[in-house]
Amino acid sequence: MKVLKRFFVVFIILSIFILTSCTQAEAEDNGKLKIVATLFPQYDFARQIAGDKADVVLLLPPGVESHSFDPKPADMLEIYNADIFIYTGKDMEPWAETVLKGVTNDNLVVVDCSEQGELLSHDDDDDDEGHDHEHGEDPHIWLDPYRAMQMACNIGNALYEKDRENGDYYTKNLSDYIERLEKLHDDISDAITNAKRSVIVFGGRFSYIYFLHRYELDYVTAYDSCSVNAEPSVLRIAEIIDFIKENNIPCIFHEELSDPKVAKSIASETGIEYLLFSTAHNITKDEFDSGITFLDIMYANLENLKKGLN
Repeated sequence: MKVLKRFFVVFIILSIFILTSCTQAEAEDNGKLKIVATLFPQYDFARQIAGDKADVVLLLPPGVESHSFDPKPADMLEIYNADIFIYTGKDMEPWAETVLKGVTNDNLVVVDCSEQGELLSHDDDDDDEGHDHEHGEDPHIWLDPYRAMQMACNIGNALYEKDRENGDYYTKNLSDYIERLEKLHDDISDAITNAKRSVIVFGGRFSYIYFLHRYELDYVTAYDSCSVNAEPSVLRIAEIIDFIKENNIPCIFHEELSDPKVAKSIASETGIEYLLFSTAHNITKDEFDSGITFLDIMYANLENLKKGLN
């Protein structure tokens, strides 16, 4: 038994060594940078800016809920063999700091997207009709287009520092992408300025504080946070139903990649629509294969938002 166990350990070590060597060889063969991003927003920012000069890998498998993701050994190898690793920060990926302690690649550039200003907590915003929020800082910074611009700049800077030979290429792509994010912001602002209402209702897990704070929207939410373990009380659901009826709210929003059971129940009780407002953490396999972008998701959100505000 000890011999078998020793053989198994040696086999695992050799397998990791071979896999690592092959990955490094592939990266060297095509001459491109390898970028590993944890979530879809920074994955898409990186591919928009890097263009054909890098291979960009999305660590979170399509269709997987981001808050329950736990990296496997193969995921760690992806990070260890990368040129650039992009993550949101310790509040979004608490496992990242532990994984990075094991990095022996001195050339790995790490981009912590949360290092761009103070994070908000739900305690910073009291728009939710007296609903108490008792949790820490919210890491979903990309839903504010201005924060998304800063994330893109951080990624662009990392690319420039890592590959100065193509620096002008990255700078041009970054500039073009910032313009598109600025247009997104303008389009959202125009829609909200011309809307009949300034309050929206959420029936899904709540990750929208940066978006709401940027556009000074009031909101009512069934959930305090994005926690997969949280469930709203019967009293809270009853309060939301009353609020919808009293204020003639046309729809209720829910997040992606989960069963919108609460939003669906409230919609059924009030006779309104339940619509997707994606937080863009991740996308489905079909969306991934189709080449969907962060901007595609945000413009789809905007169309649904218009229904909620009019």
